[in-house]
Amino acid sequence: MRDEELVSCIIKGKAELFSVIIDRYQSKVFSTAFRYTHDNEEARDLTQEIFIKLYNNLQGYKSKASFSTWLYRIAVNRCIDWARKKKIQTVSAIYDSSDEEIDIYEIIEDGDGGPEEALIKQENDIYIRKVIEDLPEIYKTVIILYYFEDFSPQEISEIMDIPKRTIETRLYRGKSLLKLKLEEYVYGGEKNALQ
Repeated sequence: MRDEELVSCIIKGKAELFSVIIDRYQSKVFSTAFRYTHDNEEARDLTQEIFIKLYNNLQGYKSKASFSTWLYRIAVNRCIDWARKKKIQTVSAIYDSSDEEIDIYEIIEDGDGGPEEALIKQENDIYIRKVIEDLPEIYKTVIILYYFEDFSPQEISEIMDIPKRTIETRLYRGKSLLKLKLEEYVYGGEKNALQ
């Protein structure tokens, strides 16, 4: 049964069908919540709050947008509210310090680099989370949705109810800010002096 049909049945009194929606979307909503909380318990609580809010607002669903887009709009807005209240690290990412391009979006293979390499990766991980945490909210959210949740600019546009062109601009500016901060970290602020 399609999401829209499920919603219609739930609204008409078949509340037990809401478990089907939970089964379909729970892992993705939890993943989104975890990117903001960086804590399993907090992410579980936030996921539960999101589904409660979703259930209580099913009457307001209008099928002009897909159900999943509407759900993620609720999820992202709730996660943003949570992050504003908590003001903690929002994304876990690993940065390979040997990568001259400073591309934080490539996953590093697990290797036998030893304890020194593990410590360097851990320090970089902490720094990257801090940099992303310090990004202005308009960039942080699109960075999380695009690079860590694999949403396209069009999907993010629908989720956030913002024009696609604005999303693309925010992605570009957010990535530029990240790159600048990471270059300062890698080169200790001396890169510009060398050029």
